[in-house]
Amino acid sequence: MRKPRVDAVRNRERVLEAAKKVFSAGGPDASLEAVAREAGVGIGTLYRHFPTREALFEAVYRREVQQLADLAEELKEQPDPVEALRRWMRSWRSVKPASDHG
Repeated sequence: MRKPRVDAVRNRERVLEAAKKVFSAGGPDASLEAVAREAGVGIGTLYRHFPTREALFEAVYRREVQQLADLAEELKEQPDPVEALRRWMRSWRSVKPASDHG
């Protein structure tokens, strides 16, 4: 299998960032057209990367959880464990599913 093109990877990341923003504001039922608009891509590009709403929502969530795991690894070296925990908890709050925001 060959590597994805650089622009395809960039578009996928833009869609994920836009989806995080749109889902956070409008919940998991927010418009996919709004996600595409926010990302600056066509709806076909969105569906090429994420064939269903559920696939997109899951990808956004998985990406956020991975970022938390990466941050936890980074914070293990922090000299002040209490501050490290505070920083991780602040980051964790931003990852809660859109349906939990209120």
